[in-house]
Amino acid sequence: MARPTKEKKDQRYIRFTVRLTEVESTQLEKLSAYAGLQASEVIREAVFKNRILQAKVPVLDQQTYVELKRIGNNINQIAKHLNAGKVNGANVHLRVIEKQLSIILKKLIQ
Repeated sequence: MARPTKEKKDQRYIRFTVRLTEVESTQLEKLSAYAGLQASEVIREAVFKNRILQAKVPVLDQQTYVELKRIGNNINQIAKHLNAGKVNGANVHLRVIEKQLSIILKKLIQ
């Protein structure tokens, strides 16, 4: 079933052209990807509602996700060692997690 047609007053049929520099265009593309909206919707939100859009999903790079996955794996190994009574193995994994967390913090601060 097709979507019902909008009334004439609700239709967006007027085109407005804006010239941007390469830097501005790149910023608009990043902002629209960040907000998960089309560029025209981002501009409408900023101009008519005076809002800067928030990200729908936190922006983290692929390496950060990989590091977080490794930390989760290490936490599971620590739990296994602690449940088996192997305290020394848990200490080794705790040092590895500390190093991985410092790597992630450095990436997030940059």
